[in-house]
Amino acid sequence: MKIRVEGISFNYDSHEVLNDITLDIESCKVTCIIGPNGAGKTTLLKVIASILKPTRGTVYLDFKDVRLYKPKEIAKVIAYSEPNISKSIPIKVLDFILTARYPFQGNLRFFEDTNDLMIVDEVCKELNITHLLNKRLDTVSSGELQRILIATALVKKPNVLLLDEPSAFLDIRYRFEVLRYVKEVTTKYGLTTIIALHDLQLASMYCDKVVLMDRGRIIRYGSVDEVLTSDVIKDVYGVDVEVIAINNNSLLIIPKPRHG
Repeated sequence: MKIRVEGISFNYDSHEVLNDITLDIESCKVTCIIGPNGAGKTTLLKVIASILKPTRGTVYLDFKDVRLYKPKEIAKVIAYSEPNISKSIPIKVLDFILTARYPFQGNLRFFEDTNDLMIVDEVCKELNITHLLNKRLDTVSSGELQRILIATALVKKPNVLLLDEPSAFLDIRYRFEVLRYVKEVTTKYGLTTIIALHDLQLASMYCDKVVLMDRGRIIRYGSVDEVLTSDVIKDVYGVDVEVIAINNNSLLIIPKPRHG
């Protein structure tokens, strides 16, 4: 499913967070949105997900204005996951994940569908969280919760997958495993995947395209090696780095020592 973001601006009260964003996002690819704190990454994801209504501009899904979709239609094709939700809900993890299947259920159904359970089992095995399914959500760790939230997005089998900081709270093993699986399902099922990331190293390893934002604007959009250059990183982040190409089109980004 192709996404076009056209002339999008968004204000919180009088504060402009997004300024005239125009962007075409390809399907079957992982696109990363990077940028300093306050760049507008999360806000842009929420506008694409129809969680926030833009002040100006339009989002198109396969050339159709997103405003023409019914809420349940949006819920079927777009899955959005953010790391900052409360885990204080006293609900079993399995039941929490199954809530993501709600848009696909008829009025007389409630979570007992065998197909739903098979989908949950498949995704949870890949994310190594099957042992958590019978636990209560309010008893899991922050890292476990993050994998549960990503699973909840993936069990929708969406056309569009939007992940906000999916590597947050994860140790190094699960950072790699989660992003590898996201890239794998993106290719396998032809998803349009957009990830907001702070970690430039991970962006270079798992993303096909990179959107660099700063202060609500797009600074650069292109392949990893087109966007993540030492000059661009210095201009936007204010840090001198050396960028070294390594295996599998990944980059090693190393801060230069300060002199004086």
